[in-house]
Amino acid sequence: MNLSKSPLRRVAGLAAGAVLGLAGVAVAASPAYATDSVIGYSVDCDTKTGDWVVTWTVTGNAPDGVEKFRFNAVKAEEGTPVKEVELPEYKVGNEYTYDTNKAITAVQRVEGTKTFARLGVEVEFDNEHKDLPRENTANFEGTCDKEKEQPPASPSPSSPSPSPSLPSEEPELPDDLPGEPEPIFELTCDTMTIGFDNPKDSLPIKLGYETSKGEKRERTVAPGTKGSETFSAKEGFFVNLTITVTYEGETYSETVKVDYVEPAGCEDSDEPALPVTGAAAGGIAGGAAALLAIGGLLFVMARRRKVKFTA
Repeated sequence: MNLSKSPLRRVAGLAAGAVLGLAGVAVAASPAYATDSVIGYSVDCDTKTGDWVVTWTVTGNAPDGVEKFRFNAVKAEEGTPVKEVELPEYKVGNEYTYDTNKAITAVQRVEGTKTFARLGVEVEFDNEHKDLPRENTANFEGTCDKEKEQPPASPSPSSPSPSPSLPSEEPELPDDLPGEPEPIFELTCDTMTIGFDNPKDSLPIKLGYETSKGEKRERTVAPGTKGSETFSAKEGFFVNLTITVTYEGETYSETVKVDYVEPAGCEDSDEPALPVTGAAAGGIAGGAAALLAIGGLLFVMARRRKVKFTA
């Protein structure tokens, strides 16, 4: 399937809005001291060459006072079959040469018949903090095919040469596409709530929850309704949230890991904690970054005719 030509290219904006909105809450909720690395990507089909074009971003998130980071390990692959490749923009070294809180971009071209590209990194900050190994995979939908050039029509001897035609413009997209939902995200000292407020002009959103304890739940949020699930949580707890929407037979689905991070002040109070939301919430740290990246995947697919998606 060539997504760059699909008439449904903006439908995935529904799920994109859901994930991006939740990501925005998560980022605002992240603790100021979080120091980690995030891998994001976008994917284009280059129909002139028949190659997948993967644009990777690696961001070293750090608080004030931590200015630089370095790569201790970098591994880039494509498949299948699996083959290791080099990304010269990401160099392993002893010097802290990369700026923190700034996306470092690299471009990887992959044959149109391949099914995925993968990037893994290990970074260390100039305060000697070593982040956990991070990895992300860009899975390709279908194949990327090279456009076939149409031979020019030969005019008949008796007919005049046709006048040059103006380049065709892509028609404007309709304005009646589904609306974008708002996230529902709350933290207390012992619970985490995740869901969405779905507008009336939207589509049904199917939510699949799978916790780190192995518990599974499902919920469908109909247009014009709100839906969420609340889980008992403590440090180390997380939820793998799968967001799925279907429009005219096309289904878009993405999964994001949401980590629980205890809000500030929980250890200092014996009183029951009230829900903490928005910028006042405790952080999701790495999970927030993952939400942001996956949201970017669907958002770009929908708005700019790209396939996008983070770990």
